[in-house]
Amino acid sequence: MTLLEKLYLDYLHEIFGHDIAHIMGIRPGVIALKNSSVNLFEHKHVAYWHSFLINIFNSMLTEKPCALILPCSSIKPYRLSPIHKIVDEGIELANADNIIQIYVLSEPMLLVPRELDIYYPFANYDYPVHELNEEYKTTFINMLSKILPKLAYHKYVAAILPKHHREILVKAIKLCNNCITVEIFEYGKKAFRNTKVATSKAIEKCYQSLHIRE
Repeated sequence: MTLLEKLYLDYLHEIFGHDIAHIMGIRPGVIALKNSSVNLFEHKHVAYWHSFLINIFNSMLTEKPCALILPCSSIKPYRLSPIHKIVDEGIELANADNIIQIYVLSEPMLLVPRELDIYYPFANYDYPVHELNEEYKTTFINMLSKILPKLAYHKYVAAILPKHHREILVKAIKLCNNCITVEIFEYGKKAFRNTKVATSKAIEKCYQSLHIRE
């Protein structure tokens, strides 16, 4: 268990108290949170995560000098989705898992360190992209812009994203006055092939930033 996982689990126990057994009993992949009368950006359990990001999260906890931002997926946990599997395979082959931190760009979770993706609520929500209206798209961008400065610890940050998430990230970076530099790879129509190529490029750039060669 990583330090970040322990910190988050301690936070869950503090927040949910006696209800923690129920929360921890929700299996990964079981969808417990959906948009309904309350948009998930407003759901109190999601708000707890936002509070953790703003008040507790620190990218130094990852102890990884580079970062790679990936899109969320309808498959939960994220790591089981095809795109994430392709990235994981590339990182493993390059022996880069100890230097590259993966984050997931998500509506409504904002940014999720992927080692947390097996825990509630990240493994248990559904928020289809088409349900993100302009109001909550603006909310997403505004809130993300407050989190991005926390990634300054990483010497190199890349992102492999579809057009929708790329737009969100670009606008959030602009809103935080270019608080971080991110090299963005848009995977386009040939998502699997382009993701494999982009992962390789991002890994090489990471090694270069650290003056290391494979």
